[in-house]
Amino acid sequence: MSHPLTRVLTLLELLQSNARLTGTELADRLDTDVRTVRRYTAHLRELGIPVEAERGRYGGYRLARGYRMPPLVLTNDEALAVVFGLLAAERLGMGTTAPASAGALAKGP
Repeated sequence: MSHPLTRVLTLLELLQSNARLTGTELADRLDTDVRTVRRYTAHLRELGIPVEAERGRYGGYRLARGYRMPPLVLTNDEALAVVFGLLAAERLGMGTTAPASAGALAKGP
């Protein structure tokens, strides 16, 4: 993961799939340092995503209780563009992980 936006989105995914993670755990998974994790959580907060942080020995980061990202809604044209992009990437040998692509294609138009 080299691009900061990719790391911020990965941080969001990690927070959604785990009840609580320490700054060190997040830094290890994002291949960065704890200070950068704090910056990334600030970015998420600026976007209106309620990231809670607790200091101390048993502290860590988590999303506010009950918070879930709203579902992604695409127009028909946008969904078609995603399907064509996935098919083209697969044919060029640049496909992503099989379950992710298969799931996205199954939801396509």
